[in-house]
Amino acid sequence: MRDGASMSRSTRTNFRRALVFVDHIGEPTHVLSALASVAPTLSSIVIVAGERVLESLAGWREVANSFAPQVAAYHAPHLPLEALAELARTESADLLVVGGASLACARLVAAAAQRAGVALLWPAGGNHAGVTHVFCAALGRRSRSAIAAFLREQASPSWTLSIAGAPEMGVGEIASALDVLGVRARATLIPHAATSLRSALAVAASAGRVDLIVLARVPAPLLIAYDWPAPVLVVPTPAGPRGPSLDVCDAIELRGRVRVHVDEVTVGGGLSPAAGRRLALVTGGQTIETLLTTNDGELDALVVPSTATLGIASIDDGVAVDAMTVIDQRFAILRPVRRVALFDAELSREKLERQREVASVSDLEPLGVRMRPTRRVSAIRERLRAVDLPTCVIDARAVLDEGVAFDVAEANDAVRLGRVGARLRSAGYDVVSLFHPGLPAPEALVRDDPSVAVAGNRVDIELDNKLARARLLDAIAQSDDSVNVQVYMAQGDEVGAAIESAIADAGARGVVVRVLVDSLHGMHGSFGSENPLLARMAQRRGVEVRASRPVASVPTMADIKQRDHRKLVVVDERVALVGGRNLGNEYYTGFDEVSLETTTSWRRVPWLDGGVRIEGPAVTPIAESFLQAWTSAGGAPFALLPCSPAGTVQVRVVDHHGLRDARTLEAYLELIDGARSQIRAVNGFPYVLELQHALVRAIRRGVRVRALTGHVIPRHNETPFTGPWSFARATVTEFVHSRLDPIVEAGGEAFFFALEGVAGWHPALGRVFPHVHAKIMSIDGARCAVGSANLDVTSAYWESELMVIVEDAQVVQQLEARIDELIAGSARIERDDSNWRERARRRSWMRRWPGPIAI
Repeated sequence: MRDGASMSRSTRTNFRRALVFVDHIGEPTHVLSALASVAPTLSSIVIVAGERVLESLAGWREVANSFAPQVAAYHAPHLPLEALAELARTESADLLVVGGASLACARLVAAAAQRAGVALLWPAGGNHAGVTHVFCAALGRRSRSAIAAFLREQASPSWTLSIAGAPEMGVGEIASALDVLGVRARATLIPHAATSLRSALAVAASAGRVDLIVLARVPAPLLIAYDWPAPVLVVPTPAGPRGPSLDVCDAIELRGRVRVHVDEVTVGGGLSPAAGRRLALVTGGQTIETLLTTNDGELDALVVPSTATLGIASIDDGVAVDAMTVIDQRFAILRPVRRVALFDAELSREKLERQREVASVSDLEPLGVRMRPTRRVSAIRERLRAVDLPTCVIDARAVLDEGVAFDVAEANDAVRLGRVGARLRSAGYDVVSLFHPGLPAPEALVRDDPSVAVAGNRVDIELDNKLARARLLDAIAQSDDSVNVQVYMAQGDEVGAAIESAIADAGARGVVVRVLVDSLHGMHGSFGSENPLLARMAQRRGVEVRASRPVASVPTMADIKQRDHRKLVVVDERVALVGGRNLGNEYYTGFDEVSLETTTSWRRVPWLDGGVRIEGPAVTPIAESFLQAWTSAGGAPFALLPCSPAGTVQVRVVDHHGLRDARTLEAYLELIDGARSQIRAVNGFPYVLELQHALVRAIRRGVRVRALTGHVIPRHNETPFTGPWSFARATVTEFVHSRLDPIVEAGGEAFFFALEGVAGWHPALGRVFPHVHAKIMSIDGARCAVGSANLDVTSAYWESELMVIVEDAQVVQQLEARIDELIAGSARIERDDSNWRERARRRSWMRRWPGPIAI
């Protein structure tokens, strides 16, 4: 989209129309030669003579004729300020010149220039041979903006600039700032050590004669009181900045596009996403594109290969973009360079200095990554500059397309930094190492997913609780050597009792049974708790029970969140069952196996869940995952034997370890970004924003997205079932649905899983909306993912997960037919439905709400 305001350079290359006001002390040759040196391409000069200059007006005209093709002269005694300003506007003057040395003349012309909004020239100095060395000084943002606007419109490539009063910058930074404005002149910065105008001028003069002094907002008495070595040009200052300033880090170019996260600087220097802002992208003095940010402050732009730096500014239609704003809000577009070392940009000064030392001896290019929006990028660059590190800073949120991910915690930052490194590698960077204070030492977390596709398997996927229960009990009953069970929760209800009995029978006939449960959520071993079901199992012959990561005292956030969420069963190292089911009624009970009334507790309503049964070589990496978890919980190691082929299906096992990697999240992103025609997602948890954004991107490139979700608190028609924590679960349901709203708005299809008229259900229930606990995604009828990993932030980062990716058209298409069957009876969210739109509006704030600890 290319519209809105422009920052394009004026068609003039210098001042063209000058108005000279002369009082009785004026001397034409000195004044007009100074004017000619500053404005060598004048087209007209208008001379306005005061009361005592009538007799010399002809002399002024004669001299002026040698400097401009058009000259006009007026005698205007007692000319008031308003009249002089109006005359300047009438004559289209772009430069007012003080033609006399009196304070009254200087004050009148300065005031008129300010009212007319044009530059003022004080013709000082004795050598007016032309301009090659320009000294610019300004204190304060508005003054710097005026200087920047002057340079954008007037600077010549042949000029050498000495700039004082600007924030500290490196040589590369000042070059990039001028490049954004389209200024090709060479520039040097006068250090802040030159604290006065006199000392700064002395520094500039030491590099060669100064031909022009450019200032902003200078009092008239100073013009006549100071012995200026060159003509002084006082440039007009713009109005105050419009709205809050913006904050944007540098960007990585990926396949010809850049994504940046744009924040507004709030009162007190805080940062808040710049939602729904129309922004101009500027380079070379031209506005190349205007774009609208998303609600999360994201901006996605197409850039030409030669673009190195962009300026960015908020715009109103038809309003010119302020030059200094563009300089302050510029960002570099980074492309592959030499070997890169990533580091957290918020490291302490001591650790930043260490990064510089490492880079100096290892030929690495240090690159800072802002992990959290806690400090403005300008402040980060100042810290890096202070320790002599490169000042490029990229934003993790923009690289990962996280948006306003308030549910992504600081504890996840080490893994996030590794993922940023992986993105850079995909862009061609040679990322060698990374450093984050959350790591014990610099590590190369940027490594490939070790999972590989394994052929020769038989695979059966189900979305049927009764079938899953039958498969589990049958596998245990058929076991000869070992049964390894890993779950998150275990309940002593009817299903728990049936599985307990099957396990007891297996142990009694000599089968080695290992049961591993998450200690906190399995309520076994943490805080002295004992799960009766697991305690009984542990007393059975041949059965050993272990609990992972027990919590003994006041828990930390990691104790609560970094749990083992994997659910799997491996029998005889020959058959594996993987999915989302724990040991309990809601996971393994069919919908037609329970009687429901309007007064039934929600805990009695079965959930929609899913799983996969695998035979063949893919069982081995699943067994290895259990072995690792088992030994980590104190269990004795055991030998594994390879599995023989059992079919023709190719399977990839993705094993994710919480706070060490994000493999299941990356696997989901890989599937979504690779989709070409259709995506089906079955999940009842709040989508992490990265996955939400990936699905929206897929919709925009023409992929049909269908999402089946549920209600964390099951309901019948519009009424929730009763039971404990019903209000909290209703709130979480709204959070889940809020993460689907942008997908619906983008054109995706979302459905609430629903059933009606099931045998044994009271007719008064009407339509029942159960919870969806399955974690399934299918892509293009060719690939699908099944396992324990939800699409939420907890599964993405905190908890250990296991899922399998099946690559077989026949298996996947059978799964998709089953999903479509469930969708056919469900309730679609209609984008044009006024009720949905109102609910979506009311819960839109929830996108800023941290995700629940567990559901």
